[in-house]
Amino acid sequence: MKSVIFWMLGLLTVSTFAQENFKVYYEETDNGYTIYADNGEFCPVSVEIDFKIENLTSSIGDIKIIEVPEQTTKFYIADLTVVDRKKAIRLGFSVRYNHGNHLQKSYDTDYAYHLPFKKGTEHMVTQGYNGKISHANEYALDFRMPVGTPIYASRDGKVVLVEQSFNKTCTDADCAKFNNYILVYHSDGTFAEYTHIKKDSAKVQPGDVIKKGQHIGYSGNVGWSTGPHLHFIVFLQRFNDRETLPTKFLVGNGKQLTRLEEKKRYNKSY
Repeated sequence: MKSVIFWMLGLLTVSTFAQENFKVYYEETDNGYTIYADNGEFCPVSVEIDFKIENLTSSIGDIKIIEVPEQTTKFYIADLTVVDRKKAIRLGFSVRYNHGNHLQKSYDTDYAYHLPFKKGTEHMVTQGYNGKISHANEYALDFRMPVGTPIYASRDGKVVLVEQSFNKTCTDADCAKFNNYILVYHSDGTFAEYTHIKKDSAKVQPGDVIKKGQHIGYSGNVGWSTGPHLHFIVFLQRFNDRETLPTKFLVGNGKQLTRLEEKKRYNKSY
């Protein structure tokens, strides 16, 4: 058997994986080829495969989106079977992939998030949902915080990515590439990102299982920022973007659950 063409294209929109963290590959079999994936990430990864084949049939058709579980090696994707052994074979496919289950629609809409700051403190939401500065068509929250304010996890989860190497700040959207952040995966398939953290301030690392209320880092003023604050979003990941989600937080003594509003101050005494 002869493989004439083989190519792969990987796409990530949150942050670029190291190449070794996720890969799709094939092995030759008696009847053709088997496609596998290795996922070294600390959350599921969705991969979309577009086959370009001749004289081969695919067990999953031409294009398919498949969820590959976290920390998985040699995860079965598909079989490609030779049609006529007397003819030449063309094997090619492109892939794109990103964190999470890209087919997921439902999630825990009633989850009670903790405010992401220390008990006994109070902070203002300087920009809320669909804010005019940088939250257009986005469910995102900005909490005003002096640089170095402790940040606490709003929900249990597993740390997927930590970026804390940057120290550059500017008010242009192009500076988003310099954002420092902690990305956390939740049990219902959603993610939370805590953004603009201080350089080298994370108290967690990828793979850590964290608890709601756990100290995870310190706020900063890094990346695309107009002043010291914590940018917080919850979202479902899609290949080309994020579907941000509205959230509700426990405020005051922890008995009131509410959607936070722009220009209002909230205290945490729980």
